[in-house]
Amino acid sequence: MTVVQVVPDLQPGGTVNHTIEIAEALTRLKHRAIIVSEGGRLQAAAERAGATVIKLPVATKNPSQIVSNAKKLAELSRDLNADLLHAQSRAPAWSCLLAQRISKIPFIATYDGSFSERNPLKRFYNSVMVRGARVIAPGERLAKMIEQRYGTAREKISVVPQSIDFEAFNPANVDPGKRALLANQWGIAPDDRVILLPGRLSRPKAPHVLVEAASRLHEAGLKDFLCICAGEHPGRSGYAGEVWDGVHQAGLSDRVRFVGHCDDMLSAYSLADIAVCTSMSQGGHRLAILEAQAMGVPVAVSDSENGDEIVRAAPYVAETRATGVLYRAGDAAELAQTLFKLLAMGAPARRAMGVRGREWIASHFSKETFAERLLAVYREVSKQAMLPAGR
Repeated sequence: MTVVQVVPDLQPGGTVNHTIEIAEALTRLKHRAIIVSEGGRLQAAAERAGATVIKLPVATKNPSQIVSNAKKLAELSRDLNADLLHAQSRAPAWSCLLAQRISKIPFIATYDGSFSERNPLKRFYNSVMVRGARVIAPGERLAKMIEQRYGTAREKISVVPQSIDFEAFNPANVDPGKRALLANQWGIAPDDRVILLPGRLSRPKAPHVLVEAASRLHEAGLKDFLCICAGEHPGRSGYAGEVWDGVHQAGLSDRVRFVGHCDDMLSAYSLADIAVCTSMSQGGHRLAILEAQAMGVPVAVSDSENGDEIVRAAPYVAETRATGVLYRAGDAAELAQTLFKLLAMGAPARRAMGVRGREWIASHFSKETFAERLLAVYREVSKQAMLPAGR
């Protein structure tokens, strides 16, 4: 098969990692992977995964440019003899939908977040993600939301959980020299207990909740903890500045650090005692939380994150089987209590929880299972497109 994925850009982030993951799965099984985007820092990684990268300004929301992109996508898809178009974001999905109507090549989309719908226009804009031949949801809870929100037939929704490179994210692969270098760069002292928040500093990911929780821990007299926020912030947003102001106002500049994008997440996870997800919106499986568990790191996850689909935690499993703890999304007080609980249990208990986390990831999020489920969707959609009209 030849599959054309369309994603706004190739800058670091969960959607782009997922796009590259799909390209790698396709090429590993001798299929052809094309990625259309505006390019970015991870273009080389996409090409190493076997994808051919073609640049188009598909991040734009300008209607006339969306139509222009659609015409180019239709022509490109015909020239490549593509079997289907796979949109990974809303603006590109509109171009894919129009390209499908021109070229008759089917299009599908991955719906990986509970997009806000403040008004009818926004709802219409979001609805493009369910207008293709199939919509892919990373988890059952998100699939149910799609079904309820848009009235999408259940048979049109395919649940395909994400995967991670289990062997790449292996504690045994950590280079002690690189780990020590990163600890020095981030100013981590030997006695610091590190709480890692991986991901972009965007409002939906809500890092301010961790700042508020850190303030509560500090007020309670806890001194030997260090919160590391590892991720870029959207260039046009003032939100990161708001979060940084909150750190200074709380007197936490020695307890909370923003280190920007990290190229060595293997070392970053190895330095962490706890990994945190503070997201406020229901989304797919947050890749960083899966990676952290693969690295044997206990996790604290907001219950907006598909709960039991991303971490094994009470009340869904007994505490003796837990790989982390769930807390109420947006509740800084509860997050502070959760972090205190994880820190208070001691290093041996956290290591045991981490071992369970690695076992959990190995059994549920393998690359082989992901590729099998995704390619089954691709084959079914391609086969249906080849049937005579009315069949």
